[in-house]
Amino acid sequence: ERRAAQCCGTMRGGAMRGGAMRCGTMRGLKTGWAIAFFVAVMIALPAWTMAPKGSQAMHMDFSKVTSRAKAEALVKRGDLVKIRFVPERFGGPDDIENTGYVPPGALFGLNFVYDRISGLIKIKSITSLVVDLDYRGKSIVPSRIVYIGTGKRKGDAPIEFAVNIW
Repeated sequence: ERRAAQCCGTMRGGAMRGGAMRCGTMRGLKTGWAIAFFVAVMIALPAWTMAPKGSQAMHMDFSKVTSRAKAEALVKRGDLVKIRFVPERFGGPDDIENTGYVPPGALFGLNFVYDRISGLIKIKSITSLVVDLDYRGKSIVPSRIVYIGTGKRKGDAPIEFAVNIW
C-alpha cells in the first residue's frame, strides 16, 4: 500500500513520486517518523501508565483536590508542583488565573511541548497561543492541557499539542 507523506519544509529538491516522498534518505525518513511516533505516544500517555510492571504505581486521582489549599498541601508533600499554564518564556503572567498544579511527572511532557512551541515561534509558524484546560469533576488539577498555536496566514491549520496529566 502506498502512502503519501508531508515534509516539514526542510525538503530540498524532493518530489512526490508514486505516493512516496524523497527527502534525504528513506532510512532517515523512517527513523524520523519512528522517533516522532514514540515521543507522541510518550506524551499522550498519563505518567502512571509508564510504570514498570509489578511496581507500586497507582492510578493518579486528583478528583478530591478541589481547592488551592488542598493543592498547596500536596505541593508541600511533593505530589503536585505549581506551574504557569502559559509559561514565563511565552509571556505568561504570574497571576492566579495562569497558575495551576500538576504531578511532577507531567513536567517532562510539558517541557517537551514548550520546546516545540518555542521552535515554532522562532520560525514564525505560531504567532498566538491559546491554552485549553480539561478538568474532571470539581478538581482544580487539569486532567489534560492542550496548547493551540495559530499563525498569521489565513487558511493555516492550528497546531495543537496535548498533554494528558492524569
